[in-house]
Amino acid sequence: MIAFLFQPSLHGEKSRLWSTRIRLEEWPRPRTFRLHVTDKRVADQKMRELISELERETHGVGIPKPTREALRIELTVHHAAFLKACEASKLSANTLTKYRHSLPLLFTRCKWTTIRDVTPASFKNWRDHSDLSPKSVNDLLGSMRTFLLWMKRERLILVDPLAEVQKVANTGVGSFRRALSADDVRRLLEKSPIYRATVYLTMIYTGLRRNELNGLKWGDFNFTANPPTLKVPSSLSKNRKESTHYLRPEVVTAVQAIRPQWAQAEHFVFQGQIPRVQTLMKDLAAAGIPFEDARGRRVDIHALRKTFGTLLASSGVSPRVSMELMRHSDMKLTMGVYTDVVQLPIIEETSRLPSFTLPPREEKKGDALLRLKLPAVAIVAQRASQRAAQTGVAEGRELSSSVAQVEMTNVAKPSDTDAFGRKKTPGVATGRFGKMEREKRLELSTSTLARWCSTN
Repeated sequence: MIAFLFQPSLHGEKSRLWSTRIRLEEWPRPRTFRLHVTDKRVADQKMRELISELERETHGVGIPKPTREALRIELTVHHAAFLKACEASKLSANTLTKYRHSLPLLFTRCKWTTIRDVTPASFKNWRDHSDLSPKSVNDLLGSMRTFLLWMKRERLILVDPLAEVQKVANTGVGSFRRALSADDVRRLLEKSPIYRATVYLTMIYTGLRRNELNGLKWGDFNFTANPPTLKVPSSLSKNRKESTHYLRPEVVTAVQAIRPQWAQAEHFVFQGQIPRVQTLMKDLAAAGIPFEDARGRRVDIHALRKTFGTLLASSGVSPRVSMELMRHSDMKLTMGVYTDVVQLPIIEETSRLPSFTLPPREEKKGDALLRLKLPAVAIVAQRASQRAAQTGVAEGRELSSSVAQVEMTNVAKPSDTDAFGRKKTPGVATGRFGKMEREKRLELSTSTLARWCSTN
């Protein structure tokens, strides 16, 4: 066993905090641990406690024997056993290829040798410094979790070390691909060669994926049935379930037109003929369809499957039926990812709503002003006066200039002399009581306003 304390250096400066490097006899290489203390005696005590804990873990005190033995085996050995289990489970070729190549790459990037090295901190440190897109990072995390779940079922680990690691936010899910409109589909079929146009037509009317279409044989088609059908074997389907698709007459006519006379049931129909992205881009350009729109959404082969889901939604097919035709297990996937809202007839559908109008009502007492068709200024003035009368507060409320002018024309100007002919003092004429008097006279009654509006 090797164990010693040291103060790591950074840019030529020695750290104040102590660390320890430990290598037990069962470990293939030493490991470094930060102790986060500045006192050497405290660091030595923490190192001894850490060594005791690591020895108990290494020798499997309280740990089942398979788990204890798995701690000393390299991840590459577990990975090989995992691939054999996946092959026995009849996973698709694409899934096996993903697990075969992506997991060893992740082991190298995160510097994982044994299961002890798999920690949330090491994964997050690699993820934060990687240049991969959020989708790629989440796919790698999903593959690793599948691998760890298999190890847990085999009792090679007790808990998933990455269980608390959350996926990164990916706002672009389902938004980087767009569906073709009905007019776009017609132009694409017109400008494409007959064989590729048949491929496009079949994908748009069935929603099949590239690999599913590529593996179809003539024996999977039944043109004599009523209606004609197409069976996708479970070996080709992504969900590993056999599915039956009812073919439209347009698909039947197009597929039968490209069938050679020597074709047998075991011969492939479209193998090697599914166009690549570069070929599809040429067909789109010939049809006057941009490969990428102003929002950055593109049209690729899988966009034809999204076109199928969007056409189902725009044609009024119920969401549950669309989910079944798309062979999805989650309605959110059908409605969210595989339905292009831009192509939906939103304006036309809102016009199908029933018509509602306001019913005739009996005229209330407060609606008399509306029947008299009073100007808006008079209505505002009446409502203001009513609020003032209800609250008992006259001060602080001002009328508009037009209303004030109307009021002043109908109210007699106060006299400057009293009843004995003597001239009033300025304080009496312009003081507080005079102001209250003027504001009181501004509160017009309903009859006064109605009479004024009828004469003007």
